[in-house]
Amino acid sequence: MGNADRHQVQSVVRAMDIMSSFSRIHPRLQLSELADAVGLPRSSTRRLALTLIEGGFLRQDAGGFYSLGGRLLELGGLVSNSSTLAALTARSMRKAHEITGETILVAEVSWIDQSTLITHKIEGLHALSVTSPVGKRTTLGNGCIGKAALSALPEDEADQVLARTSLVPRTSQSITDPQVLATHVARARAKGYAIETGEFLEGCSGVAVPILTGGRPVGAIGIVAPSSRAGVRQLDSWGRMLLSLANDEKREKRA
Repeated sequence: MGNADRHQVQSVVRAMDIMSSFSRIHPRLQLSELADAVGLPRSSTRRLALTLIEGGFLRQDAGGFYSLGGRLLELGGLVSNSSTLAALTARSMRKAHEITGETILVAEVSWIDQSTLITHKIEGLHALSVTSPVGKRTTLGNGCIGKAALSALPEDEADQVLARTSLVPRTSQSITDPQVLATHVARARAKGYAIETGEFLEGCSGVAVPILTGGRPVGAIGIVAPSSRAGVRQLDSWGRMLLSLANDEKREKRA
């Protein structure tokens, strides 16, 4: 048994397993489904579920279905507002939104499971805008956010990450060849920002710059918009603007 295993509290692990069973596809689950997901008898699962309900972490409707509780939403806001990324990008997000009127996203990157998680968002002002929910986690790969984060890694390390990354075809424009993605990452490294055109969401384009702490990329800030308003020239212009805003904010934090 490793050190991590020795420090784990089994009931807490199982409670986390229950909460992690829910997803965008399955936001409501029956007791039998929860029990199957965590590998426990129904009686044990029910006791854990009741404890989570009392704490506000789960709720149960009249039909007996369980769903995540409002306490998580409250805590999620605290996580979002107190994160390092929030402190590093607050001014840049506001300025970028004032200048473009488009949707501004900030996402953190996990190099452990090679994923990105949207932590902050300012909605676009246009009638036709792109929306992406806070709390959405996706695998690293297609899209300007992932490419920007990868571009801030040393080239050899980025190549190693790419070799382990499963490239999911999300649209007809999605990059599924690691070598092609490596070329895009190299281009982003040279420019200081990464662009995408319909790779992550059909009809949506975007640009992002990496956010670093201690010389390591921890996430990225990006602008996403319908492709009809975001041609390559516009994306390049936004990319240079984002890079300038991020550098200005970094200098202000040091002052």
